[in-house]
Amino acid sequence: MEVIRLPGIHHDTSISIVAGTEKSILIDSGTSWHQVNIEERINSKIEFLPRIEAILLTHRHYDTSGAANFLSEKFDAPVFIHPDASNSLISNDQLTTWASRYDSDMPVTETIPLTDGWEMDLGNGNIRCIYTPGHTNCHSSFFIPELSILFAGDLIPSPEYPGRTDFPTGNIPEMLDSIEKIIVLNPNVIVPSRGKTIRNEEVQKVLKKHRDFFISLKENLGELPENWPKPTPTCMWWSPNPKWG
Repeated sequence: MEVIRLPGIHHDTSISIVAGTEKSILIDSGTSWHQVNIEERINSKIEFLPRIEAILLTHRHYDTSGAANFLSEKFDAPVFIHPDASNSLISNDQLTTWASRYDSDMPVTETIPLTDGWEMDLGNGNIRCIYTPGHTNCHSSFFIPELSILFAGDLIPSPEYPGRTDFPTGNIPEMLDSIEKIIVLNPNVIVPSRGKTIRNEEVQKVLKKHRDFFISLKENLGELPENWPKPTPTCMWWSPNPKWG
């Protein structure tokens, strides 16, 4: 199997191409701002790979799913997401997708529901959906057992900062439970939404750092440490101060 990660442009999340011997899939799409550029970047990587058969979205936020409809039409590939997000994406919802904070419209996007345990055989390996709510109630991560690699979305946005739970449908206890689930899964590699890929002995260290943060956030009734700067309105992560080691 082959995994190709395309770093996000500006506010976009990263996009991953996963190719087996029979099928390729995309994980997340970025905003619609750079969708033509994204199409060109994807085409430059897939010339010798199997056809893209699906677009899997970790959650409904605009920075993650805004280009999904465009890419779906260009690659003739259906979009999959947890059913809690389906109505938001088909109805041009500006609130729970957070598109309004980007001063953008959320493109109307038809989706196919996927739930915990859903799998797709790519040839020489499967990709599996793991339901990981907390950042949103629709958040899923995607795991490839054969490679022991987890695509974590905004559950783990970066090894350097924790994701946020104060958006519509976010939930601190659910975030904690989801991180605990991934600690038990113990992947060898985590692909976060934006930061550098997390590998080997760093994986458990980063997961436990995030878990400890959300334990403290829960104990502090959702209040951040006073010395942490307030993130910008579109920011999908908290801003540690000083930066995490």
